Amino acid sequence: MDLKISNDGANDSKPFQPKPESQQPNDKQFCSIFEFLPTIFFLYLTYNFGIVTYRSRNNPWDLAFVTSCYVELMLLFYCLRKDENLTADTPTKDSDKLKGVVWVLCTLLTCTFALRISQIMPWYMNIIIWGMSASVILLGFYFFFLIQCEDAQSANKYCKLDTDHKEEKKFCELSAEDKV
Repeated sequence: MDLKISNDGANDSKPFQPKPESQQPNDKQFCSIFEFLPTIFFLYLTYNFGIVTYRSRNNPWDLAFVTSCYVELMLLFYCLRKDENLTADTPTKDSDKLKGVVWVLCTLLTCTFALRISQIMPWYMNIIIWGMSASVILLGFYFFFLIQCEDAQSANKYCKLDTDHKEEKKFCELSAEDKV
């Protein structure tokens, strides 16, 4: 039994045909649609930083908190962008340094928020807050530095890195048994 596509009620006898390779959207075209999002995020974050800085200008502790969070986030996003631009032939030493800096920035940000939240919570909630922060920091260290993937194939089962559309081709190709 062939799959038939009907147009406006008329039955065509053409089976389903996948688009040719030249008409399928590639990943670069899809990703280029969203290239403006980091810029919008940066502008929005900077705008909010300006407003909160103005409101907390009379309270030095609030101003220090807001400024440190903003600087930590900007450094973190800079390092993550730098990590995205690393190539496969980048020395492992440089990659490991960058991972270390990202982990330290994440740790600083976690501790900054935990400190700020613990100032307004009762003591028994502080134990939970700092325990959760410590677990996030330790798990981050474990996943960043202690787990080593053997190759890209072992990492691929956790993250779909396959960009050659093999699954789409498999889906579109029907076997003889499926056609019957």
